[in-house]
Amino acid sequence: MLSRRDEILVGLGVTLMAALILWWLIPTYVTIPRRVPIKALSPAFWPNVIGWVMLICGLAVVIRAAMAPPPPDAIADDLRVSRPEAARLAALAVLLVATFFSLRTVGMVWTSMVVFVALVFLTGSKNRFWGVVAAIVLPLALYFFFTKVAGVAIPQGRIVRLP
Repeated sequence: MLSRRDEILVGLGVTLMAALILWWLIPTYVTIPRRVPIKALSPAFWPNVIGWVMLICGLAVVIRAAMAPPPPDAIADDLRVSRPEAARLAALAVLLVATFFSLRTVGMVWTSMVVFVALVFLTGSKNRFWGVVAAIVLPLALYFFFTKVAGVAIPQGRIVRLP
């Protein structure tokens, strides 16, 4: 658990990063065509959505931490990492490296499904069934939206290709 000061600093850091994204990175580095038929297909639309969500979340963390009651005088905090936590962290690192190397061969959709399922089980989620359902439905829905509606190609692998 972070101290109140640390939570405020994290919230301010996220807010500052969001402001940097919204008012410097996107206007400077995202090229926007003059006429975009659908606003959601603009190259700046989703970066702006992510930037605004980050800004709101950062401000919410700051406000929540500032309004929290003062902590008790003595907090017994054990910062040591237990064996199961270290094993899960190592498994996450292996999973991320495997994801990086399998994207080109397996493809983004199938890799996303497998990684999502692995993360559901790695985190010990109570709702494993819904996690597996989301792992299958969400990548497929995003694939079909971007390929059929937006006309954006999603990287496919060499093993199994989607229509």
